[in-house]
Amino acid sequence: MPFLPPEWPERVVFDRAHVWHPFTQEKEHVAAPPVPVIGAEGVDYLLADGRRVLDGISSWWCNVHGHGHPRLVGALERQAGRLDHVMFAGFTHEPALALVARLRPRLPAQLTRAFFSDNGSTAVEVALKMAFQAKLQKGESQRQRFGALRHGYHGDTLGAVGVGELENWLTGLFKPLLLACDRVEVPEDPRLEIHPELPGWEARLDAARAEIRAFFEAHGERLVAFLAEPRVQGAGGMRFWPPELLQEIRLQCDRFGVYLILDEVMTGFGRTGTFLALDACGVVPDFLCLSKGLTNGMLPLAMTWTTEEVYGCFWGEISEGKTFFHGHTFTANPMACAVAHASLALFDEEPVLARTQALATVLREAWTDLAEHPAIRRARTLGPIAAAQIIDPKTGKSHPPALRFGWQLHRRALDHGLLVRPMGDCLYLMPPLATPPERVREAVKTLAALLS
Repeated sequence: MPFLPPEWPERVVFDRAHVWHPFTQEKEHVAAPPVPVIGAEGVDYLLADGRRVLDGISSWWCNVHGHGHPRLVGALERQAGRLDHVMFAGFTHEPALALVARLRPRLPAQLTRAFFSDNGSTAVEVALKMAFQAKLQKGESQRQRFGALRHGYHGDTLGAVGVGELENWLTGLFKPLLLACDRVEVPEDPRLEIHPELPGWEARLDAARAEIRAFFEAHGERLVAFLAEPRVQGAGGMRFWPPELLQEIRLQCDRFGVYLILDEVMTGFGRTGTFLALDACGVVPDFLCLSKGLTNGMLPLAMTWTTEEVYGCFWGEISEGKTFFHGHTFTANPMACAVAHASLALFDEEPVLARTQALATVLREAWTDLAEHPAIRRARTLGPIAAAQIIDPKTGKSHPPALRFGWQLHRRALDHGLLVRPMGDCLYLMPPLATPPERVREAVKTLAALLS
């Protein structure tokens, strides 16, 4: 690691004495301390030791327009001087209303009601609770379970954990505490791979449809809602799955009276090449969960959108007990709403999605070159997301977990001006939508060199 300025070694020691980092075995930071970040410009981070690194993971999948965008910074500054916070129970304010008005035309027409919260997990929690209470108030008390996809991830609060993948390191520990959930698996879509193996694919697709129908036959009468990440299961290993199967899930939800919740916390705001992933699927959900890119990652904010039918289930006198008693201190924070409105304005006023398509084309071309590397298998892209499995060329298998190959690749890439963070043997690149094409080409060349 390059030399740190004099004040930073002491600060790192202070960090190690008092701070607990997310998704981290803290003992590892004894030998590999957290990397100090002192700033960000455009699509780069500025590290304390002088390194400048491309944000190859969109700052945990939330950065869309680049860091420190002047339009967003200006919106934050103006709003902070006017109204920084007010409880949203019993009050309203212009930034929240402007955000709803700006966003709603981009959503399916049936989604008319927005409930604010503050992160992806809470957006999902709101949908789960709202769906359950709505069914209960409709007299469907037998519905006490949820349906979800295997390999899913929807956040780390207990409700969200309960509808995620149960048999992995993220959730299995908490099984005794979780809500009741039944799961069905969908295959990955080989059509998005650089070197697809398509013989027999239509038969596999038909078999998957049949499995979904069988799942609903077995569980549909007891389900409150079915939850899925459309098109991409992110933390499940960047699993790109077929939109035809989401259409089948929608059909079965309608058949059995089950609400459909789509978690677009990661996939929204251009991340898969369209404004929302559902735009390419021909499916309208009953609940839509948004966060991450909503504010370009500048401030925490989330929204759960639903229909008039669901909203009507909660309409009544206080004495009827139909109120949705849920809220957060930072619900519809005015500063976050102002930033989100400014971010959405960029989608309306600039060719953001056109640039995204150009970025996706360049990324596909560069990833096609990487697919020839002997350490890479199943290279695939969807819009401006690229993923592949890393193997040991000597064995043809994944590196043993104890070697922490992905973690070591992450640390070495920083020395070469690139932030990537593999998940197990899944290497992915998901840069901000504002990334210049030449930076993408450089990043993929860096990865190829580091894997050699």
